[in-house]
Amino acid sequence: MVDFVFRSRLSPSHHRALEELVFFNPRQRNAEAAITDAVDRYGAPAIVSDEAGLHVVVGTRDDVQCLFALAPADDDAAAELELAGIVMYLRVSSKEIVVLHIGVAEAFCRSRRSGLEVVSALVRTVRAAARRLRGVERLTMLYLQGRQFRIAIGAGAPRPAAVDPSPQPVFASLTT
Repeated sequence: MVDFVFRSRLSPSHHRALEELVFFNPRQRNAEAAITDAVDRYGAPAIVSDEAGLHVVVGTRDDVQCLFALAPADDDAAAELELAGIVMYLRVSSKEIVVLHIGVAEAFCRSRRSGLEVVSALVRTVRAAARRLRGVERLTMLYLQGRQFRIAIGAGAPRPAAVDPSPQPVFASLTT
């Protein structure tokens, strides 16, 4: 299990890796319809560089949050952290946060398990952040091939369930 580091901004040295993850990810075709739907609803992603570092915005919305998962490269603690994944999310109402885009770097998709590990870590971190926000009751994910997935946020909330419970490798194919 990888101990990911989560950041809302990246150093400029990650620009190429971020570009590849967001725009040139070979797994995009697996979630093409959902990506198109998210872009139609909220706008296209764009990489922004400012004094705080790199982040990704969506359309003209200034309230989109971006979270990056980083991991040590080749088990070398002294090496710079490697970009493993990204999640972009938005609070669409007082009760709901929507995950707009989620992606896993190709190097972390060598097995279904490793790709799922990145996605799970990102979703858990967004859920933990949502729990700290007053009024938020659910987290909705758009990238599930025409289905929605809602995760209850509040303490004592019922366990989440996908609308279509059939076992499919849905998360392994999630990319932006």
